[in-house]
Amino acid sequence: MNKSNFKFSISDKDKTDLVIVSVTDSRTGYTVRTALPNSGKQTASIMAFAGARFSRSALSAEELFQEIRKAGSNANEKLANIFRNYGHSSVADMAQLFAYIEQIPDHYSTIFFNESSVGGGQQRSTRYQDFGSSKPLGLDSLGVDTTSENFDTINQKLLDLQQYSLEKYKYYQDKLTSEYTRVYNIDENNKSEAGALTARVFDSTRYFLPSGLMNKTSLAYITSAREWARLISVFKASNEYNLVCLAEQLEVLFAPEESVAQELKYTPEAPDLIRHTEADTITNQNLNILQQYLEEHLKITQSLEFANTITCHKLKADLLDMSLSAGTIILLQHIITIYPNANIHSILQFIDNLNIEQKAYISKILFKDFNHHKQMGNLFRVNTHSFVLTCSNSELRDLNRHRAWGRYIPILNTSNYKASLYTGYTLPLYLTKNPALKEIRQEFEQDLQQYYTKLQEFVDLSSQYDWFPQYIYTQLLPFAHIFTSFFHASPKEISYMTQLRVRPGGHINYRQLAYDIAKLGANSESLLQAMIPQHLIKPDPCSREEFIDRS
Repeated sequence: MNKSNFKFSISDKDKTDLVIVSVTDSRTGYTVRTALPNSGKQTASIMAFAGARFSRSALSAEELFQEIRKAGSNANEKLANIFRNYGHSSVADMAQLFAYIEQIPDHYSTIFFNESSVGGGQQRSTRYQDFGSSKPLGLDSLGVDTTSENFDTINQKLLDLQQYSLEKYKYYQDKLTSEYTRVYNIDENNKSEAGALTARVFDSTRYFLPSGLMNKTSLAYITSAREWARLISVFKASNEYNLVCLAEQLEVLFAPEESVAQELKYTPEAPDLIRHTEADTITNQNLNILQQYLEEHLKITQSLEFANTITCHKLKADLLDMSLSAGTIILLQHIITIYPNANIHSILQFIDNLNIEQKAYISKILFKDFNHHKQMGNLFRVNTHSFVLTCSNSELRDLNRHRAWGRYIPILNTSNYKASLYTGYTLPLYLTKNPALKEIRQEFEQDLQQYYTKLQEFVDLSSQYDWFPQYIYTQLLPFAHIFTSFFHASPKEISYMTQLRVRPGGHINYRQLAYDIAKLGANSESLLQAMIPQHLIKPDPCSREEFIDRS
């Protein structure tokens, strides 16, 4: 990590109240910030130290804080000593750190929320932002050597592809505003109805936006020092250059060099707790070993069915058979990560045909090298109910923020980027379910298919060159693209999401998914039937009342 890439700044407390420490990365243009609750004092370390001492002291909290003050020593040093002596990271869970991460690709925000289930945060909503002024990004912004063979041609194709999506995004803003106004009889002089119209149009036009690159967002997140360290280590292992840069940037923000901190008069909250941040390559390593075993010894590709065309799919939620074991679901998630265009039923059939010895060998691969410092990720989270969602990135980015759910999105972890192209796409239910919008639905889908044609041509050209970073294909998948995902929950989480997401104020597609999940969960066994309230009504894409309702 080259520290010269990072530029620090610190705000004027008289203008911002809390002191804001910022770090900008010259390689990416990203900015990360943190607000200090009490400048000059290591508040997070002091609070975590007092919490840690509870397990080995009879003192009250007030007495512990007095002890810290009387000692006159650095709270972070005292906490760091406990951290080392305990031999595990539990004390780092009590030091909460807040970060604001600005102007990153929307794709990274999806990765961030998918990876982290501990903490709280928000990202900017695409239904309240106009991306019409976005600028296409070239390969030079992704750390690619501009002297690479045929660079200029491929770079121009990349810019053209983004430009096409941007033109369609702006075109359908006007077109859908007119059509939705006509079909849903919107009173444009009514502020509430006009606001609802704008949100519904943005819900629909974002289907043309690429999942990353020029589509920028910002997010705010608070979690423990322990979780920040884990996230940094996970992101450092990514194939994506800019995501690795972001990981390094976050580490520098929370644990800067002492000379930098002294120059800025910046007392970081808990720098010694940002530990074990080396790249966590275990998941990728085990996936590679698993793929080799499956292909060389079990001839798996002969048993699976693969999609090889880009088609429109029905938005749906499926409940996996509740008799499936946790191990079966975990292996299913691993296999579809390796082969993202594989049919799930054929994968389950393959797993069912494995013998005891083969399963035992695979188990050794799956769990190899994980420990309390290098933890298992979402590949291993299961629960009483496991749902498979066939939905686009438009819906997923909203549902993905339900962090109490176990969530796993194979496309975010795969290195089989070209295969991800064939999972297909979905459309807004306003266009597919309302007969009055049939004509514009046909035009909308034709233009979307044209984007896929251009994307396929770009993939065919760029993949010929070893220097081209194929992870960019994921960022070029449009918001309409299906990110097949696994959601795991108990009845408690199912009920909560139902109550929150079926309400008329949200995007019609995720409302429908939340309703379907609720029904599937309630009907999974007799004792759960009353989990869903009687007043729950199936979302109606044709309803004017629901269209203008923003409750």
